[in-house]
Amino acid sequence: MAVARINKLELYVHKSIVDGVLASLQRTGSCEIIGREEDEGSVNPSMGKTQELDGYLSEARFLLRFLEPYYVDDVSSIARALGDKPEATLRELASLAERTDISSLAEKMRKIERRLVEIRSELSQIESLQTMLSNISGFPYPLELLSRGTDTTKGFLGTIPLDQVENWKTAIETELGENAEIYVGGYGEKDKEAWVSLFYLRELEYLAFDISSKHNLSKVDVSLDLLDTVQRETLKLDSRTVKLLNEEKVLHSRARSAAQKYVSLTRSLSDYWSILRSRIEVLDSGEYTDQIVMLRAWVPSDSVQVIKNELSKYEELVEIVLSEPTEMDEPPCILENPKWAMPFETLTKLYGSPKYGAIDPTPLLAPFFFIFFGMCLGDGGYGLIMLGFFAFFLKKFKKMPSGTRQFFTLFVLSGVAAIIVGALTGSWFGDMVDAFPFLNFLKVIKDVPIVLNPMNDPMTFLAISLAFGVVQILFGLLVALYDCLRRKDYIGAIGDQGGWILLLVGLLLIGGTVSGKLPSSLSLLGKALSAAGAIILVATQGREKEGIVQKAISGVLSLYNITAYLGDVLSYSRLLALGLATSAIAMIINMLSTLAGGIPYFGWVIGIVLCLGGHLFSVAVNVLGAFVHSLRLQYVEFFSKFYTGGGKLFAPLNYSTSFINISETSKDS
Repeated sequence: MAVARINKLELYVHKSIVDGVLASLQRTGSCEIIGREEDEGSVNPSMGKTQELDGYLSEARFLLRFLEPYYVDDVSSIARALGDKPEATLRELASLAERTDISSLAEKMRKIERRLVEIRSELSQIESLQTMLSNISGFPYPLELLSRGTDTTKGFLGTIPLDQVENWKTAIETELGENAEIYVGGYGEKDKEAWVSLFYLRELEYLAFDISSKHNLSKVDVSLDLLDTVQRETLKLDSRTVKLLNEEKVLHSRARSAAQKYVSLTRSLSDYWSILRSRIEVLDSGEYTDQIVMLRAWVPSDSVQVIKNELSKYEELVEIVLSEPTEMDEPPCILENPKWAMPFETLTKLYGSPKYGAIDPTPLLAPFFFIFFGMCLGDGGYGLIMLGFFAFFLKKFKKMPSGTRQFFTLFVLSGVAAIIVGALTGSWFGDMVDAFPFLNFLKVIKDVPIVLNPMNDPMTFLAISLAFGVVQILFGLLVALYDCLRRKDYIGAIGDQGGWILLLVGLLLIGGTVSGKLPSSLSLLGKALSAAGAIILVATQGREKEGIVQKAISGVLSLYNITAYLGDVLSYSRLLALGLATSAIAMIINMLSTLAGGIPYFGWVIGIVLCLGGHLFSVAVNVLGAFVHSLRLQYVEFFSKFYTGGGKLFAPLNYSTSFINISETSKDS
């Protein structure tokens, strides 16, 4: 139940071979580099290399951002996430990097991107101009009069509320007279504004604007490029639009061609440079002299010999010093479980990994989660769907990442649990075998393993659920008791855990004898255990208080926590609730399908759609509910008795890639 043993590794490396040593450590994937405290006097000698790699990665990210939308990928993003990636060695990637001028390629693509942006901007401007021109299609003069004017006259274009047009015209005619000319464009019945223009002598510009602003006229800027008539300028804009769209089409074609040629290459180089970048980052954690680099790392004890063998080729240029973690250290956590429990590590990691040297709860929660998920889903048909779905992905994607593989395997096991519970309760897609006459031949086989039907006897199923709750809670207290003894915290073991175990077991015995479920001879034992547990709790639960009175009061009040344990036990009734809900929903789907099947002509089609769609929806919803609630029982009711988490998972220096898998067919550097 403990996490894997860790050693602290100190490496003293001559600068001439530091790159090779880091490559070897990365290849083993067995070292988590320990960061050093900030030291301004220590300078990373590889800063220039870091900046160079950052530049390459920046160019690669740009290329992927720009080209991937044009790329037709043979592998979906989901398949890639599940491990379907091409393989390459570091030697092949290094050769590819030497042959590729990523900066030149990125510059070519930037030119295409810039031109595409310019085209879209110009098309947007043209669209605005075309909209404006369409509103003044009857304008009788060259637009140069609005955009530039003449030596003596000037004009402007604008919009004005319809109810202000006549007042504005009257004011202009009154104030400017023959020194101004007005044009009012057409407008529809539903328009709220009219397009107008005003021509005036340049020396009257201030007065013209003052009058117009008083009538809520909004000036519209006319481009200096618009010189000809509205009709001719419209034709010019249409022609320009066609040219721009054709140019845009050519550029998109070039981008698509470049994407098919360079995306795969850029992805590979991006991963390669990321690997080198993570290797160089390690040097930020080192300490330096003129000739020596000193690195510290956490190493699993069973990997020490692997690292020694890997570094043996450097002979006297490397010094390895091993030590045990001290109390001041915070080593990372490596979960180490038997094969049957490994899929359940996902659940522990979701909550928080244990601290180094603490108890790993994975094998402790595994049997309970398996049983509880089966009880919550409780349908053999749904379990078969889960089993087939996740087993298919496990078989199809052989190179699936270990964490994802564990998660999928967890759901395969959960499907098995649902099949077992479904067989024992006779639930196969609810009551499908009984509901559909053509399946009645399976009834004999279905009825053989049935031991309990929760729909007919829910109280027995509830009793089983609560019994599992009592068992898991007491088991959690026993684990906490063991942990206290392991840490030599004897007072905590006896006072915090032992007292509650005695009290709870005693109360259970008393309740069993009163209800007649247990022999009456156990009543005295139950009373003795309850009394002993209560005395221990009263005597120890106030030990951190000052003064005898406060200690006694705190000890007595601690007995009130018995209600919390009662609440924890009652929480396991959700096993009954979810199990019944799954069966009830499945039965309703079957009933609706049967009723729909009785509709003349097309009823059987509706019935099939209802049956298939309803059960698929029910599987999705109820699997999610079973997972969440089974997990909640572990995290809230079980973990609260002995487990806190708070550890940090082991994060070694390794080949972390997004697009390719690194193969080690040769000793790559």
